Amino acid sequence: MSFLHSSHPRKVLWLFYFSAFLSALIFGAASYASVSYQRPLLVLALVTALAAAFFLVLFLRSRDERERQINYRALTFAFVGTFVFSLVVGLAQRLGFHSLSWLGIPVLMITLWSAGLILNSWRDQ
Repeated sequence: MSFLHSSHPRKVLWLFYFSAFLSALIFGAASYASVSYQRPLLVLALVTALAAAFFLVLFLRSRDERERQINYRALTFAFVGTFVFSLVVGLAQRLGFHSLSWLGIPVLMITLWSAGLILNSWRDQ
């Protein structure tokens, strides 16, 4: 596990993105699979989601103070963006629009966090 050492944070970040993307794909596939395949696919999706969480924590812990501040602002950006999106979707549902899949929320959070990382790292330079 030497590639997970803190000197390789980009590799750990890519492992996070890969695991999160793979988990979303498997969760989506499980909803279209036959009943006999749903449970194994959901277990596999959960395992890959847990791996993504592990890689995210590993990435966040490997950063120095400046990079931790960038991550903090990126996570704040993602939280506020997800909160606003949830309020808009809730209001739209109240007005009679169809609901959205809950699988979109993690994808939205990862996308907003990534955008927050980019914006805040540019701002800090």
